[in-house]
Amino acid sequence: MRISTAQWYRQGVDAMLRNQGDLSKTQLQLASGQRLLSPADDPSAATRVLELDSMLTTVSQYQRNADMAESRLRREEDVLGGAGEILQRVRELAVRATNGSLSAGDRLAIAEEARQHLDGLLALGNATDTNGEYIFGGYRTDTPPFADNGSGNYSYQGDQGQRLLQIGSSRQVASNDPGDSVFMGIDDGTGGSSNTFSILHGFITDLENNTPSGTVLTALDNALDRVQGIRTRLGGRMNAIDNQRGINDSFSLVMEQNRSDLEDLDYAAAVSRLQQQQLILQASQQSFMKVEGLSLFNIL
Repeated sequence: MRISTAQWYRQGVDAMLRNQGDLSKTQLQLASGQRLLSPADDPSAATRVLELDSMLTTVSQYQRNADMAESRLRREEDVLGGAGEILQRVRELAVRATNGSLSAGDRLAIAEEARQHLDGLLALGNATDTNGEYIFGGYRTDTPPFADNGSGNYSYQGDQGQRLLQIGSSRQVASNDPGDSVFMGIDDGTGGSSNTFSILHGFITDLENNTPSGTVLTALDNALDRVQGIRTRLGGRMNAIDNQRGINDSFSLVMEQNRSDLEDLDYAAAVSRLQQQQLILQASQQSFMKVEGLSLFNIL
């Protein structure tokens, strides 16, 4: 079976175009540093790269959640630290107030300082985070959680919600503590239950009446223990966040290496392939020119 000149010509052109395409692809790979220029280059590898990208995006979200949780918890820790200092100072005032040599005027002076501390403690109970959300409101972050209803009555207006953030594939962390778990339900030293604000208010009222009560020390100790207990749990949560961050970082490094192995170019192999493709293209061009010249000679 004879092959016509037109067929030789078409086959030669096709070969050159094919070789030129291979060469151009390698040049693009070298320019981009990527082995996979399109999913068609290696469908299986391209699918795996997409899966790895999705997993890396998820881990990045875990890390952002961890940062958010840590920011909230550090802010809460600062507030609780301030509350602890206030309660410690009020306790010192309570010890001083029981001194039998103090006059009514002395106790009024102590009461005045204690009232300032009560105002400061209430402000801390209604503190906000960097986003302007109330720390101790539970899920109700847009409403001041504690209200002074007058006559020493204080109410909690938040709820018991704890905002959980996903910081790992199987780990969540609470980024807040509802205010009722911090300042409400405090043993008042008489067998009853009160809240930290009312305990301070009662202490102030007793001083103003020049009738200090020894039971307030027990109540203040209980309030202080509650705050310190919450702070201890905060420390445990922040340690868990740090631990999970390390796990996430290690996992990300492994996935990034896997992705690199799949899509990054082996430069040495690519350069060698480029040189080979250049030789092949040159050979096909020379062969085509010879065939084309021979065909033209036969026609003449």
